[in-house]
Amino acid sequence: MAIFEKTSQTKAIVDDTEKLICVVENAQNINKHTEYVLRVQRGPCKENKWNVPRRYRDFAALHSSLQPANIALPLPPKKLIGNMQPSFIAERQIALQNYINEVLKHQILALSLQVRSFLDPNNYSLNITEQALQTMSIALRGHGRYELKCPLSDVGWRIRKHYFLVTDAESRTNCLLSWQNYGPDKYLSEKEMQTAFKSLLNISHPYIDQILAIHNLETGAYVVRRIHENGSLRDMLYGTDYDKNYLSKYGNPKVRKPLTDGQISHYGYQMLQALKFLHDKGLPHGHIHPGNIAIENQRVLLMDIENIIIGVPCLYRPQLLELRRTATAEAVDVYCFGHTLYEMAFARPLHDHYCDIYPDGISNELESVLRLCLSSTSCKHGGPSLLHLLAHPFFSRAPLNGLTSMHDDERTHLKFPLPIKDELKAAVSQMESRLKSDQKLVRSTKREVRIQEILSSEEELRKQKRRAKKRESVWKSTSSLAETVRSQSASTASSPTPPSIPGEPTGNGACTPASGTAAGITPPAGAARESSGRAALLDAICSFDKSRLARVNSR
Repeated sequence: MAIFEKTSQTKAIVDDTEKLICVVENAQNINKHTEYVLRVQRGPCKENKWNVPRRYRDFAALHSSLQPANIALPLPPKKLIGNMQPSFIAERQIALQNYINEVLKHQILALSLQVRSFLDPNNYSLNITEQALQTMSIALRGHGRYELKCPLSDVGWRIRKHYFLVTDAESRTNCLLSWQNYGPDKYLSEKEMQTAFKSLLNISHPYIDQILAIHNLETGAYVVRRIHENGSLRDMLYGTDYDKNYLSKYGNPKVRKPLTDGQISHYGYQMLQALKFLHDKGLPHGHIHPGNIAIENQRVLLMDIENIIIGVPCLYRPQLLELRRTATAEAVDVYCFGHTLYEMAFARPLHDHYCDIYPDGISNELESVLRLCLSSTSCKHGGPSLLHLLAHPFFSRAPLNGLTSMHDDERTHLKFPLPIKDELKAAVSQMESRLKSDQKLVRSTKREVRIQEILSSEEELRKQKRRAKKRESVWKSTSSLAETVRSQSASTASSPTPPSIPGEPTGNGACTPASGTAAGITPPAGAARESSGRAALLDAICSFDKSRLARVNSR
């Protein structure tokens, strides 16, 4: 089994929620076809870059694989004749840049295996599903109780989480098995994880889904749960089935069924009760969203409580990185709870990291809860606590309907051994530290970008000032030259030389001839033209009017 797991173990260290930035840098002709060089950056760290060569047909294949999402993407059309001309290649390069920008703008596409393998082929292989199938086939042979029936391809958003339909050999019922590779926040040892999983098998809470089996392997863990035929809460919001393709279900759903205020209050109160119970036991959830919540018989059932032990990143981690003070485990759960309520209320996810403006028509109490969890002011101060939310009027009246309150016979239970409890506390602290470090890195990167923009704008302003000064100096020199010529022409006009009379004797007694021809001297033609050119230049300078010049504002 180690043969199948070593490769995936190395790749599982990568945080699959980190943003990818792609720039189509240039194009090159290779073997009579054009390759576009993509410069890809992972996360805010500028050193984490690499180049990927892609042809147009690779973009077309990516576009075809994203069609189930039903999202309009501006892929430039194919051209058969003249596609090697430099002007056409330059235009297509710009169009492909617009296309990849539009793809990465949609989180559901940016987190998909198709896009990740297109931009980062070294860390994302398209045969990940086959490797998971091989691993589970070998693992279940030694287990004996569950028989592997078939894989359920692409039903979830996580790239390294795979679902399989299995049969319980004892009850002959179908169950759902999920296999998940370890994430970057896994800090427990193999032995500690086994002990923690044994405690999760014995968990008992009316609002937490039961775990039938859970085992850890060398590179990941698999969990067996019963199948919820109605699917998750997100499936209910968009009127779809749990076993359909993830992109086709949630990319651009045609059906949207937001919940009423009463339903949101009812289910929200139950979520808060389950989250409060987990935090009291030292096990934050950290990953709550409508996709891992089931609803049966008017009751919420939280799933994926093992994710924080496996160390996988949260769905809302890209939004969490934009915040400053939302870094503790409780603050993260409250923030994710706010995103969940938003999607329940409007049947669409919130893509921004905070929300200050809400659509008309929602109640004041619901808007108050959303602002407590998602407003920019609340996020700056770390958000409310779980107890604060439970005491809010929107949730405090929920137990009065008789459906939300727990009965006396529904005992809650979750107990970790004391050493494991300490290790879990240390692991949660390390997760918080990594989140704070990444948030600080994002802020530092943004600050550098702003400084570069300011410096570039100041440099451009200095260039404009230098150009303005140069134009002003040219204008001043031209004006001074015109003034000099005008003064000289004025002095010449004020004291004219008296004309000489032909044949009149000069001061030395000689007679002045009437003309050059009379003296027998004929001026050359070149000298005459030069004299006329100088006269024209002198006339132009004398007639120069500086009032006709346009002034230049140097500011």
